[in-house]
Amino acid sequence: MSVAEFGIIEIDYLSGRAVADEKAAVLFGLPANQEVTREEVHRRFHPDDVFDIEQKVKASLEPDGTGEFATQHRVVHPKGEIRWVSVRKRIFFDEVDGKRVPVSGMVAAIDITEQKETEHNIRTGETRLKLAAEVTGFGTYDLDIRSSDCVWSDEIYRIFGIEIGETFPRNAMFDRVHPEDRARYRQLFLSLSGKDVKHSFKLEHRIVRADGEVRWIVNSGLLLFDERHPGSIPERVIGTMQDITDRKLFEQSLQDARHAAEAANRSRGEFLANMSHEIRTPMAAILGHADILRDHLQDPDNLQVVDTIRRNGNFLLGIINDILDLSKIDAGKLEVAKRPVRPDAIVAEVRSLMDVRAAEKKLPLKIEFDGPVPEIIHTDAIRIRQILVNLVGNAIKFTDEGVVRLTVRFDEEDSRLQFHVIDTGIGIPSDEIDKLFDPFVQVDNTSTRSFGGTGLGLAICHRLAHALNGQVDVESQYGVGSRFTLSVKVDPHVQLVNPNLALSVSADVPHGEIKLDAKVLVVDDRRDIRYLAQHFIERAGGEVVTATNGKEAVEFMATGDAEDVDLIVMDMQMPIMDGYDATSELRKRGFELPIIALTANAMNSDRDVCLSVGCTDYTTKPLDSRLLIRMIDRLLTA
Repeated sequence: MSVAEFGIIEIDYLSGRAVADEKAAVLFGLPANQEVTREEVHRRFHPDDVFDIEQKVKASLEPDGTGEFATQHRVVHPKGEIRWVSVRKRIFFDEVDGKRVPVSGMVAAIDITEQKETEHNIRTGETRLKLAAEVTGFGTYDLDIRSSDCVWSDEIYRIFGIEIGETFPRNAMFDRVHPEDRARYRQLFLSLSGKDVKHSFKLEHRIVRADGEVRWIVNSGLLLFDERHPGSIPERVIGTMQDITDRKLFEQSLQDARHAAEAANRSRGEFLANMSHEIRTPMAAILGHADILRDHLQDPDNLQVVDTIRRNGNFLLGIINDILDLSKIDAGKLEVAKRPVRPDAIVAEVRSLMDVRAAEKKLPLKIEFDGPVPEIIHTDAIRIRQILVNLVGNAIKFTDEGVVRLTVRFDEEDSRLQFHVIDTGIGIPSDEIDKLFDPFVQVDNTSTRSFGGTGLGLAICHRLAHALNGQVDVESQYGVGSRFTLSVKVDPHVQLVNPNLALSVSADVPHGEIKLDAKVLVVDDRRDIRYLAQHFIERAGGEVVTATNGKEAVEFMATGDAEDVDLIVMDMQMPIMDGYDATSELRKRGFELPIIALTANAMNSDRDVCLSVGCTDYTTKPLDSRLLIRMIDRLLTA
């Protein structure tokens, strides 16, 4: 700063007058090069600064005073403008009667308003930054790696649990890193060496505070390298730290909750699978042996007894299936497998299944098509059939006189295929309709006593329809009859066909008697199931050998007696070695012939697992003798 930039005020203490040059006149708002009183100059001082100025003047006039002082203060111009000046004053003395008396003085002043404004802005910014750091929990640091000197903000002290102002150990940043995180911390900094002169980084890790408490922080910053030697050891680290312990604890609680939920779902799924296996397996034995017994009876009374066993067994199996289905739906375990299917063929299957039940009540079951229907739709045919069988079965159950109709129409405007099940039965009171789709609920208790059932069917239909991107609606008039409608969304660009012709083509055609010329290994831990499978296969002309678990089957297939085995029927849930491991082991040993998975867990995911370990096809319990024989025949002749 050159002398030429300063303004000068000369003071005569004897006369009390002062003269300001042109620069000083501008600074203080005084007339240039004209005498003014000292009071006139003093009136330019900002009221808040007067006391400080007077104290410094007084000190300089003391007998031991130097007669010099420097200060910074504000001046107020006549028009109210306030400026900051930096002042240096020198007082000259004479000796009068042995006393030092001020005679004259000189004031050198320069405008520092811009400097003060800059300092104010910096302080304001620092204050805001400090407040923001306190609110957000951010701390800042500047570490000189060569000297280990570090400048920390107050928040860093709080994060590390050290009193503000206390001497911070030089290596505290690394020494306080949790021992289990130090290798990762060190590796990060080693990996950042490169060609650039600076690298950014961000790392979440734990620290051990001075009081021993473990906290989580996120450490973000810049590594600065010597510009003359890029890629060398970094010289400096500038960064921020934030305590994220609460966030980490919350994330951990979410993770624990998710793991607990997943474990609960797995347990629920395993329970459903076990329930399905443990219930379906003995039911398969009961129904299968009833079928075998019927083949050996001729007396009408005995046949009636067996038919009663079969009818009630199938009824019980239906209830069990309903309970398991509803549980699987609620657990999110019941899957739908959408494939290309013919709607008219589904209707033909429903008619084939329900004709006998309608005939038992002497009710006509009429199938009607209201116009063309799509030739092919993409949906789960098994679930569509399940819904329609339930709706038609209910219509037959609650109708004593009249007719039951299944009417199919395609709504081209909404691209929905609609199945209307209409009956002339007892109907439903209007105030009970809302309860229909609640599980375990029927319109009144007398329905259960008079017609049987659990009240699960419609709840399952409702949920299955939603899974198929559809819905089930009901209209009913008490004492007159009901209409249940299943509507399913389909591709609007489907090809429409004449359903009557298609239905007659898709009607069941007798397949004739299948004769097997094959040796089959049946593997199941339940004697009853082994007996049933053996009976069905031998009745069709096949030869059967058996094993009670997967280990026994694998060992048998390694002997010479297994050379002429053409196919294996493998139960998947067995002790010692289950069917999954046994199938996988057989495939590893080179067995390439068909293996049919036999399981009581009728879920698509279970089918996929069976196929993934090497099974060729898949069937479920209870055993359907015709389905089993057709499957064996198809696989052996493929």
